[in-house]
Amino acid sequence: MATLGRTRGRRTNGVARPFLVLFAISLLILLFRSVAAVQAAAEVGTQVLVPVQRALAETGITTNRFLQAIGELDKLRTDNADLRAANDRLTLENARLAEAAIAAQQAAKLAAAQRALPYKTITAPVIARDPSGVLKTIVIGAGTDQGVSVDQIVLAEQGVVGRVSEVGSNYAKILLVTDSSSSVSALVQTSRASGIVRGQYGDTLVMEWILQSDPVKPGDIVVTAGLGIGNELRSLYPKGLVIGTVVDVTKAEVSAYQRAIVAPAADLRKLESVLLIVDPAK
Repeated sequence: MATLGRTRGRRTNGVARPFLVLFAISLLILLFRSVAAVQAAAEVGTQVLVPVQRALAETGITTNRFLQAIGELDKLRTDNADLRAANDRLTLENARLAEAAIAAQQAAKLAAAQRALPYKTITAPVIARDPSGVLKTIVIGAGTDQGVSVDQIVLAEQGVVGRVSEVGSNYAKILLVTDSSSSVSALVQTSRASGIVRGQYGDTLVMEWILQSDPVKPGDIVVTAGLGIGNELRSLYPKGLVIGTVVDVTKAEVSAYQRAIVAPAADLRKLESVLLIVDPAK
């Protein structure tokens, strides 16, 4: 117990002694603060401490600015992410509006063509096509439920597309006029030269059986003649529908006939909607 008491006494003295020394020094400074030597020492101490205080102050300012910069960087990252998200939304919205405007323009052109035709027609969207162009067919989103039947004629606002070759309740397959099995009786609009327009490999047509004496030149418009071919009693295609434009003419030296290469009036690779003639007599 005595040993424990001595240990506690030494700890108390060890803790109290520095405070006593500091108290004595502070008391001496207060008593002799007006003495010149003390004032001089205070000035020297102040001069020594000023740079340290300035450095500490600048360090505090730098640290504060660093922390502010980190906060601003985080805010900039957040703002940048918000701007990117807003830009993505605007891009999608602009694309949607542009597509809606294009669709409206196409619908307006098709409606104008529909009003100009002397036939009862319906519109239908193109829902499938062969991107390679090897198969000369497209599929539309209308069928028997909408009054579509086999052999009905299909048009775009520019001219002839083809005819219905197969039909279901809600779809129809269209054989394009450029298919090699397609044949249409035709007339050169200006000279009234007649011939047969057939499909061929590629995206062009050929007009055959044109008399050598009939004038035909590039730029001439070719239209349907409305005449039956072979054993047909009547043509499936009404008279006067635009088929295309002559781009080249070949005259054979020993033949009584000439042939013309015709570019289809409708861009068959870019069709999005078509017209079907459901009643030629309207």
